[in-house]
Amino acid sequence: MDPVVVVLIVAGVALLLALLCMVAFLKSRSARSELEEAPSATRRVAEAAPDTGAEESTRPKAAAQPEPDEQEPMHRFKVASGKDIKQCLFVILEWPGLDTNRRLARLLKEYNAQYDAKLGVYKIRDPLAGYKLTIANSSPPGTLPPIHEGDDQPTVPGVSVLIHFVSKRSVARNPETLIQITQSIASLGGHILDAERNAVSNEEFEQLRQHAQNREAATRRA
Repeated sequence: MDPVVVVLIVAGVALLLALLCMVAFLKSRSARSELEEAPSATRRVAEAAPDTGAEESTRPKAAAQPEPDEQEPMHRFKVASGKDIKQCLFVILEWPGLDTNRRLARLLKEYNAQYDAKLGVYKIRDPLAGYKLTIANSSPPGTLPPIHEGDDQPTVPGVSVLIHFVSKRSVARNPETLIQITQSIASLGGHILDAERNAVSNEEFEQLRQHAQNREAATRRA
């Protein structure tokens, strides 16, 4: 055989083998790249998928948050503003008139209320309780007529029971004066509201009493 032909045949076989090797190399590289990308793709799918119940069961549950301490019953009577007046209640009379004016005047006299003509309010001081109360009008501007002077006075539609005290503890520990006066005025024919004009029930006043008794008992034990 002609040597030139032999050389050409060998060269062709070598070229074919080289092409086959290159194809095999490219296929193996592509397969390796797909294997490397598979975990990240799986991770992306897992992150995009919604949580399932099984997954939630494997997660550590957050510790239960402790419930906040129960607030004192007195917090309902706080006013939003005021330099000296800290807390208040309202008694709205359902049938205001001459009769309620008279009965309210007698009630204020029983509690030794003093009329402040300059401010137009009645003041009640209870040294044993450690605080004083101001009885004002429930309607703006808050001034009351001197109903103790007789029947020739405007009708009082309701009153505000304002609490003045140096320390909140004075009222929290001695709420009886506040409760008695407020409920006595309501007994004239009215309903009691807190500082935000929400109804206050007799049960809530009992809670206030019980809270004060519990504080007193705890103080004695200490």
